[in-house]
Amino acid sequence: MSDFFSYRHVHRYPKDLELIREVSLEDLSSWLAEHFEGLPQIQERVRDLTELRDILSPIFNEMRDGDEVWVCQSQRRAPLFGHEGVALVRVGRPVLYVRVIQY
Repeated sequence: MSDFFSYRHVHRYPKDLELIREVSLEDLSSWLAEHFEGLPQIQERVRDLTELRDILSPIFNEMRDGDEVWVCQSQRRAPLFGHEGVALVRVGRPVLYVRVIQY
């Protein structure tokens, strides 16, 4: 796993997630770069698609035919409460979730 996330950020069969939209690797790169605006070292890493694929290896290593990658967020959100991330979705259900942003 990349040094970008620790294993505690990876959740199997997460509950209480809201699927926002299906994304490509390029879409994820743009989404992450936008969220980490003002942090050039992180932006550089997420703009490199090969490195981004490595950063999100827990998801991409488990992908099967027909699986999708989605941007997600917690169903419950409030000021300083909630999270956003990336999920591997299989048959409409998230099976693996990498928490990227914690509020």
